[in-house]
Amino acid sequence: MIYVTGDLHGDLKRFSAPALRALKKGDTLLVCGDFGFLWQGGAQEEKALDAIAKRHYQIAFVEGTHDNLELLRACPREEWNGGQVHRIRPNLVHLIRGEIFTLEGMTFLAMGGGSSDDNAPREEGVNWWPEELPREEELPLFRQKLEEHRWRLDFILSHQAPTNIDACVNRKVCDVTLLTAFLDELQRKGTFEKWYFGRYHQNKMIPPAYQALYDQVLLAGGEKKKWRFLRQKG
Repeated sequence: MIYVTGDLHGDLKRFSAPALRALKKGDTLLVCGDFGFLWQGGAQEEKALDAIAKRHYQIAFVEGTHDNLELLRACPREEWNGGQVHRIRPNLVHLIRGEIFTLEGMTFLAMGGGSSDDNAPREEGVNWWPEELPREEELPLFRQKLEEHRWRLDFILSHQAPTNIDACVNRKVCDVTLLTAFLDELQRKGTFEKWYFGRYHQNKMIPPAYQALYDQVLLAGGEKKKWRFLRQKG
């Protein structure tokens, strides 16, 4: 089974919550940014990552605005379920932005990153990285991968939401960046069942297909799977 949750911010206690304790071998947990366990490096973080490695399920995350992109780039790059990842532990990977993955027959687009609201007091290369936003030359590569799938996906995983959804959740107009402009393009052109995103520290459904996640853990496509089960049962 595939499950999705929001920002973890390096909080190991989140893995002790009942919803995550219920996950078992063969399950996958997807995290919508701000994983946070790779931030400053050092023995304490390595210890936390080793504790995560003891989980029997797979964990995969997109980057947010509180992830050390330099540390992530230093991890081995490899193919995982059809897309490129950084391998951190045997059961832990970072989903590289723009890659499309197939899990249990369902396609997931990883579109991590975002615009840091608090980057003014932060230091570039220490606790803030301009690569949180895509470069202009990356966008054609994203579009090429989406064209290969005819812009049809089952799920989208991001940290930031498209501008209109951002306004619904954040109650203010967000800055227009290369990322938000591309997310708006994806919203217009793409066909998808559900778009999951973190960033806002809220659990909120925005009809018809957008889900803000924080500490809630949801079964990917759970509503559709429940409908199929009830239909088969009936």
